[in-house]
Formats: sequence, C-alpha cells, structure tokens
Amino acid sequence: LRNELRPGDEVAIKPGKSHLTYSGKHVPVTDMVYVTSGLGIVPILDQIRAITPRGSSSVKTASVVWMNNDRADFDLAMDDLEKEYLKYPSKLAVSCIMMEKYGGGKLEGNPEVEEAVPYFNAGTMAVVCGPKRF
Repeated sequence: LRNELRPGDEVAIKPGKSHLTYSGKHVPVTDMVYVTSGLGIVPILDQIRAITPRGSSSVKTASVVWMNNDRADFDLAMDDLEKEYLKYPSKLAVSCIMMEKYGGGKLEGNPEVEEAVPYFNAGTMAVVCGPKRF
C-alpha cells in the first residue's frame, strides 16, 4: 500500500482481520491513536512507518499507548519505536505504561492511560491491537 499511494491520495480504512479499512463519516482521518499491548506493537509499527512521513497520509498526529505487565516486554520493539519517534517528534507521541502498577491491566481509572490518550476530535481514529486477553 505504501508504494501504491501518491501524495494527495485519500485512503478509507475499515477494521479487518489483517488490515484496516475506514468508512466513517469523518474523512479524512487526521489523528491516530494506537492502544497496544505485547506483540500488538508489531503491526502498529508498520502503520506508524506508513503514516508519519510528511505527505504520506492525511494523518497529522499519531499517539501510541503501549502497555505491558513486564518491563522486558518493551524490549521487543522499543528501539524501533524510539527510532520512529526521533524521526517525527512533532507528529508522534509515545507512552509506555507498566500495567502491573494498576492491577495488571485496568485501563479505566488508570491515570497514566488517561493522560496518554488524547481527546478525540472529528477525524480521530483509534486502533486497539494486542493479545486476546487485551
């Protein structure tokens, strides 16, 4: 997909098993929020790489909220995620949250999660990706 699109092309995305397709009324998508855990970061990294270069998509900002119970789980892709953040610090926000401090997975009432997830405006799309228990 990345090689098929040209600057100015519009993309509609809707949730699917192995891809996203959006057909909502708020087009274009201008903000992405990725909430992920564990290996869910892998497809998120691919999406980040596709939307962050200037002119590659309608997305102006992207936020990644990566949650894990074990600090070692962040080792999986931390270097890759940091590399993308350092390339696009004004477009990409990254929050890594240790969930064990909040009962091992409670999202509601978790102050770090609430702080990391931006306010949703028209044009914001959220993607949740992680293990089935997530």
